[in-house]
Amino acid sequence: MARLIDRTVRALPTPKDRAKITWDDETKGFGVCVYPTGRRSFVLDYRCNGRQRRMVIGQYPDWSVAAARDEARKFRRAVDGGADPLSDRYSARGAPTVQDLFQRYMKEHAPSKAERSRKDDEGMWRNEILPRLGKLKVAEVRPADADKLHREITASGRPVRANRVIEVFRKSLNLAIRWGWISQNPGTGVKRNQEEHRTRYLSLEEIVRLGEAMDGHPDQKAVNAIRLLLLTGARKGEVLSATWSQFDLENGTWTRPSSHTKQKREHRVPLSATTVQLLSDMKRDATGPYLFPGKNGRPMTDIQKTWEVVCQEAGLVELAGESGRKKGRRDQLTHIPTVWVHDLRRTYASLLASSGHSLQVIGALLGHSQAQTTQRYAHLFEDPLRQATETVSKLIPGDGLWSKESKPREKVGDEA
Repeated sequence: MARLIDRTVRALPTPKDRAKITWDDETKGFGVCVYPTGRRSFVLDYRCNGRQRRMVIGQYPDWSVAAARDEARKFRRAVDGGADPLSDRYSARGAPTVQDLFQRYMKEHAPSKAERSRKDDEGMWRNEILPRLGKLKVAEVRPADADKLHREITASGRPVRANRVIEVFRKSLNLAIRWGWISQNPGTGVKRNQEEHRTRYLSLEEIVRLGEAMDGHPDQKAVNAIRLLLLTGARKGEVLSATWSQFDLENGTWTRPSSHTKQKREHRVPLSATTVQLLSDMKRDATGPYLFPGKNGRPMTDIQKTWEVVCQEAGLVELAGESGRKKGRRDQLTHIPTVWVHDLRRTYASLLASSGHSLQVIGALLGHSQAQTTQRYAHLFEDPLRQATETVSKLIPGDGLWSKESKPREKVGDEA
């Protein structure tokens, strides 16, 4: 037995048939094990709960004698404090990874979300989170890892996407706390990117042009979906997945089941006479349960191709620069729409606002469960508010409020 140093470890002979341990006389239980293959590993022997334990610290020369001895002393202190380092190591090896967190998130949490949100969540996991953090143990994730994840996605030119990814990751880590995997959420506190809510909506003149373009399009099934979006303010998924059983055309109502709404609750709305007429015309040619049947007995999933064509015909496009092009078929587009399909929902809200309807009415028709969601449409009330304030000024009697400069002059002489 001697004090181990690097030169001593290098000089130890290789045993022929079985491993041999040379102990250090400075640190209790610390030694180096030499195997018949010539491999040298630092080990620590200790006793815990009446059991003799032996753990490998690391291999030489990846670990120097001094580094291995320091690690052995750290483990000895842990043993003296009642811990079992070897048991902790085995537990850590079986600890859940971020990949495991993804699997459980998709199995237990994602099914409660709408299909589109569920697919979007899975895409964020597979494309953003797992490639960067998938192999990490959940307990090893640090705030710096969450910050880096957000920063890298932002640097790729997708600041809003970076925010959405962090929201999903933070939620999954909250679930990990509930499942007993961790005690704190390292995703909390990430500084999010500033987001500007999109305010684009169609003017009346643009609606006319869009309508003319839709009239001439050969795929009237997809065009009718666009018409219904504009006439109801519904979300694209709600329209495309709608079934005839949801509509009472005699009384002019549409009852969307909780499984089809973002808020996960039933939403019943009245339909305009124009909308009822459109649906009645469509129903005469209906052959299945869906308003917009697709392939294999399922509903249509997208109308983007038709949307791009009618926007082109209506002049609602701009020249596609390199930054505006997307992978796939859209690489071939020379012009891209300046209006999104979801902007039809904003257009519906703008028409209601400009007609003087309240935010409460708009929120009820759009199916908002929270008032602050509807509040984003408050800026659309400028025209009706201006008309309202003009009404007040006209009703005030007398000239006491007029300044000398602004008071209307009475016409006299030739002006009369």
